[in-house]
Amino acid sequence: MKFASCRAVHGGFLIDTFSKEYNKTVFEKSEFANKDAAVDIFKNFDYIDFVCPGRDLLYFARNYPPVKYAYLRKIVAQDIESETPFKEDEMLIEVKNFQKGSGEMNVFAVGKDVVRNALAGFDDSAREKVRSIVPEEVLFFKSEIPLKKAIFVNDDYSLMVLPDGQIVMNGGLDELRSDMLAIFGGEDPQAELDSWLKVAGNLSATEGLSDIEVRIRKTIISFFEKTFDFFAPFAGDQGETAVFTGGILPEGTAEIIEGIDSSQFSGSRFIVYDYTHQLEMASNAVDDDSAVNFAVGDFAYKGGFAFLKKRAIVAAVLYVLAVFMLVFGMEMRKSYLDSRIEAGEERTKQLMKDVIGKEMPSLRQALSIMDKAIKGEAGAADKKAVYPYSALYIMEVVFPYFTFENSTIEVSEISIKEEGKIRVVGTSNSLEDINKFTELLEQDPLIDEINRGQINTRGDKSSFNISFNYAGPKKEDAKAKKTKKKGKENND
Repeated sequence: MKFASCRAVHGGFLIDTFSKEYNKTVFEKSEFANKDAAVDIFKNFDYIDFVCPGRDLLYFARNYPPVKYAYLRKIVAQDIESETPFKEDEMLIEVKNFQKGSGEMNVFAVGKDVVRNALAGFDDSAREKVRSIVPEEVLFFKSEIPLKKAIFVNDDYSLMVLPDGQIVMNGGLDELRSDMLAIFGGEDPQAELDSWLKVAGNLSATEGLSDIEVRIRKTIISFFEKTFDFFAPFAGDQGETAVFTGGILPEGTAEIIEGIDSSQFSGSRFIVYDYTHQLEMASNAVDDDSAVNFAVGDFAYKGGFAFLKKRAIVAAVLYVLAVFMLVFGMEMRKSYLDSRIEAGEERTKQLMKDVIGKEMPSLRQALSIMDKAIKGEAGAADKKAVYPYSALYIMEVVFPYFTFENSTIEVSEISIKEEGKIRVVGTSNSLEDINKFTELLEQDPLIDEINRGQINTRGDKSSFNISFNYAGPKKEDAKAKKTKKKGKENND
């Protein structure tokens, strides 16, 4: 994407070209073009930011009540109508608070006819691409460092801008150019000056300059000293001063201005911004949506449809892609959660089957049965719900066999496998206790295939690993039960 920042100078336009990719803006070139040439140049841009001359602008700062913007603007318009010959419907008005925390509002107002005249150099197609119309005073508030004052030196006027208002002086760079032309005494001084500017060296050096260079250097210093003397009574005594200059000036002019004695001008140093810096500042201010912009109403940005269309298409594609990714992500997440829930349910069913002996309608019911059985509070209904081969049922049977009175047995592991295969691992301080545990198991008619394993004794501790089968009352297999029933009927 390409865009331009420009301003009207000498019957044409000074145009700065920028390219933008995403949020990165790159300056490409600066050029002057007359109106005819500018028509072709403007065709290459997606949009244009235009710096409007400040000479015919009404700018002031004043304390206003903290009310809604619509009410505030009405109050400002009433002030302008009562203090100037201008009417609200003849003007474009913007109110900004650039002095943060001061309570002052900065008011910018300009006649609509002034804006129309400023835009007269644009042809219709270029006019539709004008995204912003920025008064040059705004650049004072958008400088790189905080400033107390600024001086704009334009072709036929100069302008001093302060936080609370501005002062205009007739005369500008046209006068400086006239003084420089007087140095060349040939038949065509303008051609001689133009040729000299193309080959001239840096005039900021004080030594090694030619006679013409010395004379032009003195002319530049004299012109700016006279300009500063005019504004000195209004300059105050604090803060650095920005000097905004433009046009084609000899190399080193900025350094010359910054080196001028400022003792008569508040004693502060001068900071110079040329047109290239100014146009870039205007573009950045508009992008940040923090500048005054008179491109409203009749002057609103009407063109750039292709640019907006591309943006809309890209936005739509990104939106559809985002929605697709969101839906896809939600489906993936849902599928993942469903699988985890299913796995959890299967695990819960298996756990209930292992502990209770049968899948229960809910985990809460299974836990209630377990809790009552452990506390010895289980009733007949709960007892009936605990099935043989279940972990809870087997624990109720086996647990009393190693917790007899004065038992020293400590069980570290009980594993219960399918079909009633049980293994008990632990230690005891006495072999007699292990033998008694084994004898109690042998006396239970539902327990068989007892395997004492190997008993290891170290010091006063004996470890054991006893396995056995719990042959509790088995549930009859449905198929076998059906076969048995059928056989009985045949016998009958």
